[in-house]
Amino acid sequence: MSPFTIITFVTGCTLIVMSVITLFYPPKKINSSYGYRTKASMRNQQTWEEANRYSSKLMLLCGGILTAIGLLSFFISFLSQANIVAGIVLTLLFSLMPIPLTERRLNKLFDKEGGRKTD
Repeated sequence: MSPFTIITFVTGCTLIVMSVITLFYPPKKINSSYGYRTKASMRNQQTWEEANRYSSKLMLLCGGILTAIGLLSFFISFLSQANIVAGIVLTLLFSLMPIPLTERRLNKLFDKEGGRKTD
C-alpha cells in the first residue's frame, strides 16, 4: 500500500468520524474546547450553531472525498515518487477547506455584530 493511499484514506476516515460526532453531538453552548471555534462563529449562539452545523457537513463531504481518493489509489497506482507529497497536499487542502467556506457562509448570513442579515 502506497503512502498516498494511507495518508488520504486515514485522514478521510478521521474527518468522517469527527464530522459524524459533531453532527450527532453538536456543542450546545459556545465554548473554547469543542466545536468550530473562530471569532465569527463565537459571536453569539446563532452564529455558533450555524457554523458548527455547516462545518460538520463540509467536513463529512471532504472526508468522503479523501476516503474515496484513498480507496481509488489503492486499486489504481497513478503516482510514483511524489505520492507522499501529493497525499500531504490533498490532506491539507481537504482538511482546511471547511474553514474558509464556513467563514464565507457566516459572512453571508450574519453581519459583523452577529445579527442575521435580511435580504
